[in-house]
Amino acid sequence: MKNLSELDLSYNRLKYLEEGTFGGLSRLETLSIKGNYLDYSFAIPNNIFKPLVSLKSLNVANNKLVEQSYLYPSFPSDLLSSLVRLESIEVDVIHPQFKLNLFMFPNIYRSLTHLTKLEIGLCNLPHVRNITFFNLPNLEYLDMHRCHTQSYDRWTLRNGKKLKYLDISENEFTDDCLSKLMSDLNFNVKLEILKMTNSFPSMSIFLPQYLALFLNATQIREIYVNNNSFVEAIGNDEYFMMPPTLKVFDFSNNKLSKFYFGMPYLSILNLQNNKLGAYLSTERYTNSGETELREIDLSFNCIQDLSFGLFHGHEHAVNIDLSHNKLTDITFDLSHLVSLKKLDLSYNNISGISSQNSMNTLHKLSKTSKLKIDLSNNLLKCTCENLKFVQWMNANLDLLLNKDKCMCRFDNNDVVQLTNVNVNVIVKQLEKECSSYTTLIICIAVGISIALLILSSGLVYRFRWRLRYLYYMTRHKYKVFQNIQSYTSYKYDAFISYANEETDFVVSEVIPHLERGENLKLCVHQRDFVPGEEITQNITNGIHQSRRTICIITRSFLDSYYCMFEFNMAKMESIYSRDGQNILFLVFYEQLRPKDLPLVILELVQKQSYIEYPNDEQGNVVFWKKIAESLGSSE
Repeated sequence: MKNLSELDLSYNRLKYLEEGTFGGLSRLETLSIKGNYLDYSFAIPNNIFKPLVSLKSLNVANNKLVEQSYLYPSFPSDLLSSLVRLESIEVDVIHPQFKLNLFMFPNIYRSLTHLTKLEIGLCNLPHVRNITFFNLPNLEYLDMHRCHTQSYDRWTLRNGKKLKYLDISENEFTDDCLSKLMSDLNFNVKLEILKMTNSFPSMSIFLPQYLALFLNATQIREIYVNNNSFVEAIGNDEYFMMPPTLKVFDFSNNKLSKFYFGMPYLSILNLQNNKLGAYLSTERYTNSGETELREIDLSFNCIQDLSFGLFHGHEHAVNIDLSHNKLTDITFDLSHLVSLKKLDLSYNNISGISSQNSMNTLHKLSKTSKLKIDLSNNLLKCTCENLKFVQWMNANLDLLLNKDKCMCRFDNNDVVQLTNVNVNVIVKQLEKECSSYTTLIICIAVGISIALLILSSGLVYRFRWRLRYLYYMTRHKYKVFQNIQSYTSYKYDAFISYANEETDFVVSEVIPHLERGENLKLCVHQRDFVPGEEITQNITNGIHQSRRTICIITRSFLDSYYCMFEFNMAKMESIYSRDGQNILFLVFYEQLRPKDLPLVILELVQKQSYIEYPNDEQGNVVFWKKIAESLGSSE
């Protein structure tokens, strides 16, 4: 088989290899004897690989080990001396705990100048020292996962500075080890992939300088920090931006409660299975105004609500996974997701989409970017309050993924499975039920509104004078007399209420007889009202500052709006400010029949709170004396 290029004998039951086994395989490039029962102490002849002059890849890992073996690594390195073209090797590294000497790959590895890839199979390497990989200066690919490594020396990986791939997963690194490792990686400028899965069991803070400082000089494209115990990963003012070459960042399966970095060039962000629900309800995971993110995984994060602008600047996003959370609605902004093709909202608590804007945006995206949305395993509501959403689903059935797993519950708790036919039937049924409810609700609401309007209007009309009086008195007290508590004296002895037609009588008779003849002070609106003040406010203030109110009753008085306003304000004054004391005094200047008088004036007439003007010389003397006596009395 002289033309054979690949031979895979892995996971058989080989216990030994005879000399000449590989004779004639001068063109063999790949050989795997992984997972057999080979005893390296005597089962392999020294020249077993000599015919393999073209061999590039050798896998001798996971074979039976001699318990008392003192050969390190377990595979005899002398067997490699003839493999001058070897580029890749997978080998076991077992360093017994009782051995105090430091482990290093033997000198024979330095002669393998083409060797660029090292994968360690079975591994027990608790201490990685700066001499461990000294004889491997050309390494580009190093896989040392599950080596039980607990300590790491600085300068270990600065030997060749050619690393492109490094996997240190499933070890037990401390924060000090990680700092030293990152410091070394800063010198490996060609580094592209870094895997650190389940490597830091005791670390809670992921320092931002790991990304923004140590890896910034490399060509890093992918970083995997999943399955660790980090609680916080937040950039600061000095170290904030992820490396510009980084495209994939996997921080899934940690305990993150805070995460915030600048990531304008990142393509894939995996934050699955963390505890970011509370943080993302008010904050964003990046401040980048524009980002190249295409895939974002936020599933399993106990998210109940997302901040409105979480996905702003995500014009390139194609796939967003929000499944297995506790979302009840879509309240975040979707308008920036112009390239979105899949939005996974399965396994949440969504009962419907309440925002018409969100529904419109989803419909638009289904036409422009062919968006599909997964609402499976949510218990949607088929109720009147959710009618618009059910109608939207009916009109956008092609938008939904896994419709057979979408369930809808009615008000009577019946649950149905949604299908194309079923949704249409549900919509028609709800439209019929909800229209009757809507009509009933509208009728009841209108009836209640009319009843309340009539009742409030009646109450306002019934107590109109009381309300107006209280309004003006309140304004008076707070605007003019803010510090007054009660009046013990009055500015005027009487407020004269009269129609404009009786102005001559007031000027020629009332004022001369009462002010000049009896030395009384009168409040007359044409003379004493404050200019610029509202007339109603002037009236209220004048009555409140006068001991009595004299009304000159004539037909013109009864027909005047402001005269009747003054009469009613005086009544309110006597009730609410004078403890029920009657301050009104009616002077009938004209002869009026009882049927011409309003009931409120008739009531005072029946209480004898009035006097008729005699209009004769002798009677006038008595008339003015009685008026003066009435104004001088407190009763």
